[in-house]
Amino acid sequence: MSKQKSKLRTIKITEVRENPVALRAVDRESENYTGLRDSIIAVGILNPINVREKSETVEGETITYYELCDGLHRYTAAVDAGVTELNVQILTLDNAEVLEAQIMANVHRIDMKPVEYTQQMNRIFAGNPTMTIADMAVRLCKSPSWVSQRLGLLKLEASVAELVDAGKITISNAVVLAKLPHEEQVNFVDSAMTLGSEEFAPQVQARAKELRDAKNQGRAPGVVTFEPTARFQKMADLKTELSKATVGPAICAQNKVKTADQGFALGVQWTVNLDPASVEVQRAFAEEKAQSLTAAKAKRAADRADKKAKEASEAQAKAQAELQKAAN
Repeated sequence: MSKQKSKLRTIKITEVRENPVALRAVDRESENYTGLRDSIIAVGILNPINVREKSETVEGETITYYELCDGLHRYTAAVDAGVTELNVQILTLDNAEVLEAQIMANVHRIDMKPVEYTQQMNRIFAGNPTMTIADMAVRLCKSPSWVSQRLGLLKLEASVAELVDAGKITISNAVVLAKLPHEEQVNFVDSAMTLGSEEFAPQVQARAKELRDAKNQGRAPGVVTFEPTARFQKMADLKTELSKATVGPAICAQNKVKTADQGFALGVQWTVNLDPASVEVQRAFAEEKAQSLTAAKAKRAADRADKKAKEASEAQAKAQAELQKAAN
């Protein structure tokens, strides 16, 4: 990034516009955001917001305004808080430098959505063809392996990426899961959400090896069979069952338990969602996801076919028009 020139100024908030490419979307309903807004109402904005000066011509008149470089959440909260003036730091940055500044300013935020962040990081690479992973690592004060792993998140299927950004799948598990094709990733979502990386990684690595071996040997890979995932019942449900047993007697009756040992074993299974009823719920959910993925895959194929047919039709029409023009 080139050396930034800056100057401090107080401007009207109406002179500020949002950057069309924001690194993090604003969730006005989140506790962090409402806390920020209330803080601004109480004490104002303590640190200047970074902007850059821009202009546009409307009906022959040049209009100058200020575009956000960083500080979208503070700006939005200030608008919601009824603030009329802002202390800003006016920077001299081009488009690529603005994006890079956002990336560096947010790299250590714990609330940053991993996949969204990586998508913006990838935009920097796209705008700087000569930039290497090592270069990016230096700018972010991270290791090259960290950057490489984050870029791997771009290979996640869209629905899986959403789970990562929602915090339901850890980054370590997401990095491993991204090594599988989209159609395979959905089969491991439950495990990715419930297992630690030391248990999850070997499962995915074994499947990746099976896919490679099948490809090298010219055969179809083995079908992934359903395997129920052990995960604890919610603590509130366990406490409720402890104080007023309702599930225990019911599942014992359903499974025709005859001995104390059988009852105890079934109780343990229920605790980790591996009793027969819980397993069937998991199985139904897995089948539904598989069907959804199959449907999505078919839709993508149909969309690609439609796009290809449309492009061919447009090319043919263009060729015919050129021939007609030449004939005239």
